[in-house]
Amino acid sequence: MSRISLTRIYSFSAAHRLNSTILSDEENKQIFDKCNNYYGHGHDYSVEVTLRGKPNPATGMIIPLPEFDTVVTEFLATLEHKHLDMEVPYFKDKISTGENIVQYLWNELEQRLPSGKLFHIRLWETNNNYFDIGKDA
Repeated sequence: MSRISLTRIYSFSAAHRLNSTILSDEENKQIFDKCNNYYGHGHDYSVEVTLRGKPNPATGMIIPLPEFDTVVTEFLATLEHKHLDMEVPYFKDKISTGENIVQYLWNELEQRLPSGKLFHIRLWETNNNYFDIGKDA
């Protein structure tokens, strides 16, 4: 039987500042532009989380939706209305770029969701920017 995928969409709002301690103030301003604002800026992020696996014969589902939703929403609540650089330890030594945020989401959700089922995450930062991470098909 083929593996089936299930994607759910979630959201959270958070602030961050794109700033590298390795670069000078001028380089940071040049590379990160307005995203280097000293006080940070915020986004309403959308997160598409895809699981892949064989449906359970008893339920016909990869995972019960309430379980999926609980795991993801409880984790995303730890990011809700936070300044990522100041309040999330993972970003103390990493720039909170979309690339690093989606990697963080993967690392955390992979530990919380049933083993081997996490397949893909897409993080929408703006209507024009999204970041993908996942397993090869």
